[in-house]
Amino acid sequence: MKVETSTVTKLYITGAVNLDPITVFLEDFEPKRGKITVSCWGKSWTASWGGMWDGVTVGQFFRKLNASYIIGYFDSQMRSRQFSGEALAAKARRQVLKERRTFCYGRDEARELYDEVEDLRDYSSIDHLHGAHSELMHKLFGDEWWHLASDNDATEPNPEYDYLERIIAAVQQALAEPVTAAA
Repeated sequence: MKVETSTVTKLYITGAVNLDPITVFLEDFEPKRGKITVSCWGKSWTASWGGMWDGVTVGQFFRKLNASYIIGYFDSQMRSRQFSGEALAAKARRQVLKERRTFCYGRDEARELYDEVEDLRDYSSIDHLHGAHSELMHKLFGDEWWHLASDNDATEPNPEYDYLERIIAAVQQALAEPVTAAA
């Protein structure tokens, strides 16, 4: 077994607008290789890079990166937008009205569809629509209606993504400022 030691820089960031205190651990392994861990309110995100630019520390590297790139490293599954039953219901209502105007549906059928569309608001995932409302979705949006999960008209901003984006901005701002040692 081989045991090595390294130097880690810890930042404790307070006073960031609408954020709890943030803890950041920066570790430079060797030139062009480093790791960062960011923690805020019980959640942590870690990223390592084995090919940073010449002559920069992991902190300098992190400071210059785009927030969406960093989020991709921290959580590859997180997206800036997420499915919204409310947004899908609004899109479906517009579709019913559009097709009623072009005489695809009679008045009674359009009213029935419009009322049924209201149930879509209660769903948190498009996957849950496959059983109960797949016939309605097929009628309104066609054979491959499940692709609406990525349609901007059926999504809303993801608050977790926005939260992480604000944390990253605070860390980048802190990395740009001179560090003061704790007493």
